[in-house]
Amino acid sequence: MVGSLGLFAQGTVVKGVVKDGDSGEPLIGVSVLVKGTSKGVVTDMDGAYSIEGVSPEDVLIYSYLGYSKQEITIGSRSVLDVTLISNASDLDEVVIVGYGVQEKRNLTGSIVSVGSDEVRKTNMQDPISLLQGRAAGVQVTSNSGAPGGGMTINIRGSSSLNAGNNPLYVVDGVPIETNVTSSLNGSENFGLNPLAAINPADIESIEVLKDAASTAIYGSRAANGVVLITTKRGKEGRAQINVNAHTGVSQITRKLDVLNASQYRSAVLDSYANSDGGREPISAIVDSLSSTNNGDVDWQSELLRKAVQTNVDLSIQGGSENTRYAWSTSFLDQDGIIINSNYRRITSRLNVDFKVTDRLTVGQSISYSNGVNNRINAAGTGNLSIIRELLIRPPSYSMYLPDGSINGYQFGKRNPVGLAEQSTNLNKTNRIIAGQYLEYQLAEGLKFRTSVNVDFLSMKEDTFIPSTLDYREGYNTGSVRSINNLTWSNENIVTYQKQVDGKHNVGGLVGFSYQDWDYERTGLDGMFFPSDDIRTMNGAGTISNQGVNITTSHSLLSYFGRVSYDYDRRYLFEANLRADGSSRFGRDNRFGFFPSASVGWRFSDEGFLSGVGVLDDGKLRFSAGQTGNEAIGNYTSQGEFMVGTNYLDYSGAAPTVMPNSGLTWETTTQYNAGIDLAFWQGRLNLTVDAYIKDTKDLLYNVPIPRETGFGYITQNIGKIQNKGIEVLLNTHNVTTQHFNWSTSLNISTNTNIVKELPEELLTNGFIQNGNYHILQEGYPIGTFFGWRFDGVYARDEDNVNGVTNGSQGPVYEGGDPIWHDLNRDNVIDQNDRQVIGNATPDFFGGITNDLSYKNFSLSFMFQFSYGGEIYSEINHQRNSIVRYNNLSTDALTRWREQGDITDFPKPVQDDPLQSDSRIQSRWVEDGSYIKLKNVNLRYSLPLKLVNRIGLTRMDTYVTGTNLITWTKYTGFDPDVSSYSGLRIGVDEGSYPQSRTVIVGLSIGL
Repeated sequence: MVGSLGLFAQGTVVKGVVKDGDSGEPLIGVSVLVKGTSKGVVTDMDGAYSIEGVSPEDVLIYSYLGYSKQEITIGSRSVLDVTLISNASDLDEVVIVGYGVQEKRNLTGSIVSVGSDEVRKTNMQDPISLLQGRAAGVQVTSNSGAPGGGMTINIRGSSSLNAGNNPLYVVDGVPIETNVTSSLNGSENFGLNPLAAINPADIESIEVLKDAASTAIYGSRAANGVVLITTKRGKEGRAQINVNAHTGVSQITRKLDVLNASQYRSAVLDSYANSDGGREPISAIVDSLSSTNNGDVDWQSELLRKAVQTNVDLSIQGGSENTRYAWSTSFLDQDGIIINSNYRRITSRLNVDFKVTDRLTVGQSISYSNGVNNRINAAGTGNLSIIRELLIRPPSYSMYLPDGSINGYQFGKRNPVGLAEQSTNLNKTNRIIAGQYLEYQLAEGLKFRTSVNVDFLSMKEDTFIPSTLDYREGYNTGSVRSINNLTWSNENIVTYQKQVDGKHNVGGLVGFSYQDWDYERTGLDGMFFPSDDIRTMNGAGTISNQGVNITTSHSLLSYFGRVSYDYDRRYLFEANLRADGSSRFGRDNRFGFFPSASVGWRFSDEGFLSGVGVLDDGKLRFSAGQTGNEAIGNYTSQGEFMVGTNYLDYSGAAPTVMPNSGLTWETTTQYNAGIDLAFWQGRLNLTVDAYIKDTKDLLYNVPIPRETGFGYITQNIGKIQNKGIEVLLNTHNVTTQHFNWSTSLNISTNTNIVKELPEELLTNGFIQNGNYHILQEGYPIGTFFGWRFDGVYARDEDNVNGVTNGSQGPVYEGGDPIWHDLNRDNVIDQNDRQVIGNATPDFFGGITNDLSYKNFSLSFMFQFSYGGEIYSEINHQRNSIVRYNNLSTDALTRWREQGDITDFPKPVQDDPLQSDSRIQSRWVEDGSYIKLKNVNLRYSLPLKLVNRIGLTRMDTYVTGTNLITWTKYTGFDPDVSSYSGLRIGVDEGSYPQSRTVIVGLSIGL
């Protein structure tokens, strides 16, 4: 409502007060802008404003977050008091969808959104981390806690065996490359985070498309979901200059207990005493007077540190009626909690939109990032893994030799401090993501849009391991890689939108796109450099591995369309169809077709519910459709050759991949049913979705006889099913003049089952999937398989059945492990292996509370996961004495003599029972956890004070991340997976997660 309290006299000043339409309280910080200009002000602490230099025909625009915008012509008035009406209902939000936008209340698909308000409350440095605990149906797991480290995102479960389970990412309409491009990853099973180049401060919103109705428009790349990232664009009004700076400290969330030097020597002596014949130990291991064995080093304290990070963001946004712009730049300097690890990133972005005529609009988005990652080879099971070495290198091994040089290698253990400080593992990345568009209005409601998009990534990698860390005199190694990855696309779209008779809304879209990928990698490996100070390839005595030099490409040709209709926003219908042609498949199956259809019914608008006052909005949704997966090698269907298979002095090439022209797409058929409810004027919003997701024609590398000359052939086999329920609840608990409290809860469950596998691929009814997992019909992906550990024999006579290790092996005695004899034949062998765990959680989610009191605001989020198990290979490594590893303090309770009751077997050097080498349930742990993931406390200085110093706002804040974790898991952190894809839930010693606290200042000019 608008009240006139005066007439427009000779002056050119208009003033007034802006209030809340419900409470009548003044609103602080409302933007008041003269339409078509950059002239504007914001309301003060009393909700008052005053704007000069206006005329009667000018229009004032009043806008405020969470309220409906108003536009008012000044006319003859000099005083304008305005009340703004809250649009608190979550269902009134506008969300990004495939090739367009849509009001959330009109959605018939399943989409979850994370906005910029959530971004500013966190300290996350990449877009994937922002989704963790905030998006229903989206499971995000850390592969590494290193700066710029990898993450795994899984939307509604794993639906592929070989072809990848990563979603498609689209940034401002640009489909970008998100496969890991780093190739020198050491012993780690994953690379750098491909999205670390995107500055989260630039993000306006992230939409995750989950069901087929939302994703089918993206066709063959959408079986695992689609993530749409939209960056901030300029808005009409005066330039808004924002500066945000923070600094903070990170440290390990907890250390793991290990034996000291004295305790370790005692365990070693026990292991020799328990061996056959009671052999004498190697003196160099237990001799405390030896110059290389007289230490008592706490390797965790030597390697782990308090790490400092600094981040500065600068952005400018604004525009006029015809030109809008948004520019930003940022600098991040982030030390890792392991010494000598660091990530530095510079980003810059420019988004511009020009309204050339009433019909023609053009624009562009361009971003550049430069990242320098001084990496640490943290994960893996080899002795180049720093995490493995800092836990298992005996504390008795000295740090330095008598001459002052580092004790780099001793009895198979490398010095982890030397690995961190003296090795090189450097990654330099430059990335440009750009797009430009032209949009022309052909007629009322009819638009044509064409765009050209580019994603270019250039990467340089260098590694070097000096001779000081090896037992071979003068043996040092180095590698270099140079990678260029170019993705470009062209999209052409015609859209139509029409309203008929005020109630019939008709929409349509047809489009054509082409996308091309070109990848090039060059590099060499070298060894025997003349000095550890010479680390370039021209210094290597031996050059090898020319086979890393490759060039590949592939392309995708697509046609797509969508039609939509709704009657009075009550009865909703939408259908999509996409046809994709991929160069990765043979001519007979090159094109795949991916349809979807969805309907919605807003039952709250029906007459029979008109008397239900508490219900603001209620809608039922149902969708069905198909999506695909083409994530295989570029030339798999055609076959591949390897060059370098030379004969004498003649170059040669040999076939390495058997062709299969009959290969076709993986196809996922998904059904989704959902309900959206809003109660009590938007104070409570509930969304519930249930889905079934069936995938067939799985792309899998099928082993074939070696006599063919090949090891495998890629074929379409088997079926996988995912089904689950997702719940999202948003509540505005308290809304008063000075105090507000809102809560957001999401919880998801997903059941994954392998439904069908070809009989000819099975051995004993399953497929061995790496060291720890199997694939078996009726069981989920992530099933652990091995021997069941049932404890320790307290006495020799407790083995009443005379169970033996193998048919000819020794009888188990006191102190030996008790293995479950599955077939009861009193022999422990391969036939006693069984399912020992499952990495898939029963449910997961997060809950966020936002509170504000006057100028203070507090936000805190708990993230949780329940039921998933972890195979802790790192705990196996640090409880295995046979390799002279140090042990955890659990070894203090080890079996020592007849009658001891314990779960820790006696240590045995060169154990003939091979107890340590078995994949066993002893290392399967409960991975459930509740984590205080994020806390943000913010204070906004009073506007009267801020305005006096020429600012529009000033906020100070403190943010904490990973503050507390409640879990039974005994490793560093239960949010871990050393593998992605099928081999989930394994901890081989990843770079640990850190607890971070930052303080920051955010100002507006």
